[in-house]
Amino acid sequence: MNIINFLKKNVEKYPTKIAIIDEDASITFQKLYEEVQKFSTSISFLNEKDVISLISDNSISFVISYLGIINAGKLVHLIPPEIFESNLSTQLEASNSGAIICSKLNKKSFLENQSIKIPIYGIEEVLSNQEKISDIKKNNDLAYLIYTSGTTSDPKGVAVSHKMIDFTTKNIVKVLGYSDSDIDLLPLPLHHSFGLGCVHTSLYTGSTLVLLKNASNLEFMFETLKKFKVTTFAAIPATLTKILKFDRNLLESYFSNIRLIITNSTSIPKNTVQNFKHILVNGNLATYYGLTEASRSSFMIFDEKNDRDESVGKAAPKVEIKIVNDEKNESNLGEIWIKGDNVIKNYWRNYEADKNLIDGWLRTGDIGYFDEEKYLFLKGRNDDIINIGGEKVSPLEIEESVKEILGVDDVAAFGIMHEIFGQTIKINVVKAKDSDLSKSQILSHCIKNLEKYKIPSKIDFVERIPKTDYGKVKRFMLK
Repeated sequence: MNIINFLKKNVEKYPTKIAIIDEDASITFQKLYEEVQKFSTSISFLNEKDVISLISDNSISFVISYLGIINAGKLVHLIPPEIFESNLSTQLEASNSGAIICSKLNKKSFLENQSIKIPIYGIEEVLSNQEKISDIKKNNDLAYLIYTSGTTSDPKGVAVSHKMIDFTTKNIVKVLGYSDSDIDLLPLPLHHSFGLGCVHTSLYTGSTLVLLKNASNLEFMFETLKKFKVTTFAAIPATLTKILKFDRNLLESYFSNIRLIITNSTSIPKNTVQNFKHILVNGNLATYYGLTEASRSSFMIFDEKNDRDESVGKAAPKVEIKIVNDEKNESNLGEIWIKGDNVIKNYWRNYEADKNLIDGWLRTGDIGYFDEEKYLFLKGRNDDIINIGGEKVSPLEIEESVKEILGVDDVAAFGIMHEIFGQTIKINVVKAKDSDLSKSQILSHCIKNLEKYKIPSKIDFVERIPKTDYGKVKRFMLK
């Protein structure tokens, strides 16, 4: 089913119901569909290229533009608003984009960029175009294109099909129980598959979606939870950990209506999971594991009946996951491979990356294992594993231990060269504000809680850890 059909279905069922609320306005399902149709007609002159780039903050305008480009039979190339100039030029060339559609603020800065050789249109210009609305007949199997920021230095183009969206969205609804009675709060960027998947879910179920531009203002987010009686909330693990700094009774009050918090598969501190189990009196915390090229491959719902607080759950319905070692035999610990209708058929014009797709299986580059009941556990990236004299160490294990120390806001572990052992461990630590934590205290904790070969040989205090939008450490920038 094409994603536009998600919207059409709810126009018929709930024409006057509020579909989306952003920080400035709201829009009904009927009006949203009309604006999408109008947008599609207004860009009908862009018929030479199949790819249109979209750059915008979270807003109703973003959703109209996104759906409007798709409805016009085009592929939406989603670009982060804060993208570096060199990366933007690379993506525009690699995607073969025919035009940029962006917010007024972005247009002003892009017009000054001499490297951009394609037309630039403001979203407001397109929406104000008074073209007569007409049905769009052109179809495209692909819906959107994202260049993965990823944890490596080499972004890959991932084109997601309507079939993948349909399959993944139905799994989300089935496993997590989304319905038309939900009020979904989304402060995640829509240019990423996590945030975009939440939009698809709301459009599919006919729930009301509340958009925030970001999750930086936690007090405003709490007020929004109460104001709209939000029932589901999407956030990255780092945001959930920051939330825990607020008073416990206050949090229980703010989250009293929440039936579900969904987060992604970046390592979630065990303490964060356990705290939210108690805070969510009427709901649950859940996570998923997946990549842009294989979204929502597993689901984990954390509850009091299940003590696997470090697992990313079991494979999603009709998704296969296996663990493969270097000899391509299944083993207890190895690379995670995924197969299903949520997996891309190939990368966007990248034959080298296509080597990671074998007989329908995606080689993820992630390392993990299954327990006896087929719950999946992540142990890091293939190229992140630290080899200390033959002993293989996951940086996640070191980070989880150090994060237990009072006064540690964030930490990243990685391997550095050593003449005798090949590698040893270094950690970069971000201290909490006003903390007097010392390196010797961190070292003492590690000596007490880690095997000898896992103890860091070097500790540095830093201002920040380089990460992707969704909290995954960019270790190549550390190394």
